[in-house]
Amino acid sequence: MSAMELKNFENQLELLSFTEQLSLMEFLAKLMNRTQKTQTQSASLPNKKRQFGSAKGKFVYPTDFDEDNEEIAQLFGAI
Repeated sequence: MSAMELKNFENQLELLSFTEQLSLMEFLAKLMNRTQKTQTQSASLPNKKRQFGSAKGKFVYPTDFDEDNEEIAQLFGAI
C-alpha cells in the first residue's frame, strides 16, 4: 500500500463513527486471528510427497467409458 493510499484510508476511517470504527477493528482482529491459525496449521503439516499409484484399486471405471456420452450431451443440451 502506498503512502497516498494509506492517507486516503486513514481519511475514510476518520469519517466513520466510533461504533463503526470499533466494528471494523473487531472484524480485522478476527480476520488476522483466522489467518494466523491457518498459517500455523499449514506450517505444522508435514510435506508429504505423493506416491504414484497410491489410489490403485480404489477407483474402478466402466470398461466402455464412452457409453453414456449421448445421454450426457442431452443433459447439457448439446443434442
